[in-house]
Amino acid sequence: MAESQDEDDNHMSPAIPERVARLIEDVQDWALARRDILGVALVGSHARQAARPDSDVDLVIVCQSPSSYLERAEWIGLFGAPKRTARENWGRVTSLRAWYADGLEVEFGIADRDWGLAPLDPGTRRVIEEGCIVLFDRGKAFSGLA
Repeated sequence: MAESQDEDDNHMSPAIPERVARLIEDVQDWALARRDILGVALVGSHARQAARPDSDVDLVIVCQSPSSYLERAEWIGLFGAPKRTARENWGRVTSLRAWYADGLEVEFGIADRDWGLAPLDPGTRRVIEEGCIVLFDRGKAFSGLA
């Protein structure tokens, strides 16, 4: 089940490393300033507090026009110096994976406004059940997760 975090509450769990917490706060601030981004969720091992030191950070960004973020991915550089990036298709989500110079690996899952709406497809349901913290939700982007 998805947890929720207030927009003003940027304090992450002490179990989350400082660099990861800083990334999450930076992504949250960036996304909140962009009206076309409808919501952001932390998923995967960091969301369920089971991350290892080498775990990647998995974020889902729900937006009005996913293609604008997938085709022009310079925004990834706002969160560090990427050494390389890769694009991965996961069905309803297309991910931009970034390996940053400081060693952090981040999977930015880019989805359209229907990703978190009921009824959820099996892939989305599995991601949510394996750990999800909604960082912010503008316009009920994640209303199907409850």
